[in-house]
Amino acid sequence: MRPPLFDSPATRGLYDPITRVLWAVDTFGALVQGAVLEADDADPVLYEQSFAMLNQWNTPWLEWVDPARFAGHFAQTASLPLDAVASAHGPVLRGDRIAQSFAATQALVGQPVMATPGQPMLEQLLAAFSDRHAAA
Repeated sequence: MRPPLFDSPATRGLYDPITRVLWAVDTFGALVQGAVLEADDADPVLYEQSFAMLNQWNTPWLEWVDPARFAGHFAQTASLPLDAVASAHGPVLRGDRIAQSFAATQALVGQPVMATPGQPMLEQLLAAFSDRHAAA
């Protein structure tokens, strides 16, 4: 199946009706602190602040789509009976987190993509890693 969000026209997700698990591929990305597997175990501030950012950066075309047309595509997946959703870019979603993530993703349609970090951010990161390496 085509997942709700994707970065390539060839991207395909997978839904297993027996386990009710969706492999959503590029959809529902979010940052977590360390080796966190479940969304409920993620730092809520980090998760919420990074959700829109990662999903927009991975699928920048979302700002140009027609909201009604996208809603039809999106509803095909959102209406599935889901117990868990796994993503390549975020933790596993279960329970209320599934509907919340669908709603948060739908809210991104037509919104301008957040600016990506530029050269100053790269230099800050390199300096921070360099400082850590020098201290070790």
